Amino acid sequence: MVQSAADFRRLKGVGAILGKRLYDAGFDSFAKIAQAGEEGLSKVRGVSRRHVGSILQQARELAGLEQDERQEPAQRMQERVLEMREMVENLAQATRDRFEGEISEKCGRKLGADLERIENALSQMHDFGNKRSRRIAKILTKAEKKVTGLEEASLKKVRKGFKKARKAVLKALM
Repeated sequence: MVQSAADFRRLKGVGAILGKRLYDAGFDSFAKIAQAGEEGLSKVRGVSRRHVGSILQQARELAGLEQDERQEPAQRMQERVLEMREMVENLAQATRDRFEGEISEKCGRKLGADLERIENALSQMHDFGNKRSRRIAKILTKAEKKVTGLEEASLKKVRKGFKKARKAVLKALM
């Protein structure tokens, strides 16, 4: 939506003259101001370096971009959870194929139980608050490290890797 120079006065720290300068510099909407960033705004004569952050924050809110930024990390986290689920499923299938004749019933049940617990825990990771999101990201990284490189490992190492990954993922739900 195209704004006028007078509309920019809604931003704290922007008066009539600075609003006109912003408009003349090609910023005809709050979204364009928000996208310009600190570097873009600092090129406009009269913009105080102290107020740049505040002006950008207000422009984001008025443009409605603030809500999108909050959804983006949650979406990225959801994608990481799905990638982790896929990685674990692929590893489990590869392990079953590789050790088809060697897997005893007991070992197969344990492997299946670990896989099921990991998948259940990953499927429950859907409510991401800011603090919880960071914690889950760390835990996912730790679990990924536990299962990475197990494609060529022995059956015993695969079991240990799944067990450690399961414990790491279950920690996220506590």
